[in-house]
Parts: sequence; structure tokens; C-alpha cells
Amino acid sequence: MHRIQSRPPPELRDTVHEVLQKSCFRAGKIILKSFGENKKIKSKGDNNWVTETDLKAESSIIRCIKEYFPGSSFLAEESGRSTGPTDLLWIIDPIDGTNNYIHDYPFFCVSIALSIDGVLSYAAIFDPLKREFFFAEKNKGAFLNEKKISVTKLDKLSKSLLCTGFITSNKKHTDINIKNFKNLIHSCRSIRRDGSAALDLAYVACGRLDAFWELGLNAWDTAGGILLVQEAGGTVTQINGKDYSIYDESLLASNPYIHKDLMKKLQYK
Repeated sequence: MHRIQSRPPPELRDTVHEVLQKSCFRAGKIILKSFGENKKIKSKGDNNWVTETDLKAESSIIRCIKEYFPGSSFLAEESGRSTGPTDLLWIIDPIDGTNNYIHDYPFFCVSIALSIDGVLSYAAIFDPLKREFFFAEKNKGAFLNEKKISVTKLDKLSKSLLCTGFITSNKKHTDINIKNFKNLIHSCRSIRRDGSAALDLAYVACGRLDAFWELGLNAWDTAGGILLVQEAGGTVTQINGKDYSIYDESLLASNPYIHKDLMKKLQYK
């Protein structure tokens, strides 16, 4: 297996930024072409849907990446996992917020992350409606349309704007989701439920939200967003405070000042 050094050379960083931007913009064009139009929809199971646009956008992203990095591996929501001869793993959600997209509810995004030798190293989240391109590089910061961003410095939970998600196809978390919502609804300023975990995490990273939590997410839902939050100065753990990996079931991401207070209010089981 060909390996990339743990500290990528500058030319690799430039190329990764270029391919992330190009693949996000290409997918965004495909997504917007069908926004507001009738969509071909298929069921993937219990209240879980895929559109023809998801498939086209994902194929476009993978083709674009292969133009630059032909030996890559992929973990993508629609096509699953494929393994190449290098240590580059691209984690892709072509439309995070598919249910929103189906209903023409304007809150969805493209999410792509690059793991190098098992370490999340680069991430991009693109909102094609607002033309907002979020980018993060490990140990180099997080950016929105090339301007550096950071999480909020709010230190009082009572004044915070929070966000969560309920995956309706995952019934095992229903009771705990309701309990957590009740625990926090009177402890903060307000709570949002927007339907796109990746974009919610990007909003924490740029200071529009103070925190986000959810249970039952997949790697492609969170890989891009958690690197953004971390590089913007935020804290990312499991709800119980343990270290978070993209394969864990519970996620809490916030500014560092209210994280412990949130952990006291939230339950995992």
C-alpha cells in the first residue's frame, strides 16, 4: 500500500482543496438542477429514502476524486465501501438532508471528508443554495468561503442556541431523544431540529449554533462536520464524554465552554 506522510506536503494540501471544491461544486449543480422539481425517489427501508439526484451527485464526486487520486478508497452513503491501494479514504454524503431535499425544504448540503492513514485530515461541506463552502484542514483551521471561522465563546447554557436531530427510521432512540429534549428545552434559549447533521455541525463551527447533539448517525453524516468543529476550536465527544470516532453512535459537538453542562443534561441510554 502506498502511504502518504502523516504531515502532508503543501502540494497535496493544495490539490485536496481543489478536488474538494471542484467535486462539491459539481455535485451542487446536479442537486440544484432538480430542486423544486419532481424527483425520482426510492425507499431504502423504514423512512429512509434516496433520490436519483443522490446517486448522480455521488457518482460525480467519486469520478472527480478519481481524476486526482485514482487509487483512493471510498465510504459513501449510497454506494457503500470500496477499497483502493492507497491509504486515502474519502467519506461522502452526496446530499445530507435528503428528506429536506425531497420536500424542497432549503436545508441540505454536500459533505466530503478525507481520512489519511486513519486520521481525519480534510473536510468540506457545501451548501449549494447559499453558495457556502466550508473547508477544514487538520491543525490548520476551519474556513467559510476562505475566511477563518470559530465557534462561539458563549459560556452560559441558559443563553445558548442548540440543535439536535431525531432519526425517525431508528426507533430504538425515540424515548431517549424525547427525554434529552425535555432535559434541555428549559435550560437554553432555544433548540432547533434542521434535518442535516453535517450542515448543523458546520453551523456550530462558524458560530451560528452553540452546540449540536444526536444519536444513531453514520460516518458519512459526521466526518466532515466534526473536523470543522474541532478546527474551529470546538469540542467533540460522545454524549457520555468519551472520545468520539465517526463510527460511534452518539455525538455531542459544542463550543468548549458549555460542553460539560450539556453532558450533565444529556443521556445516552
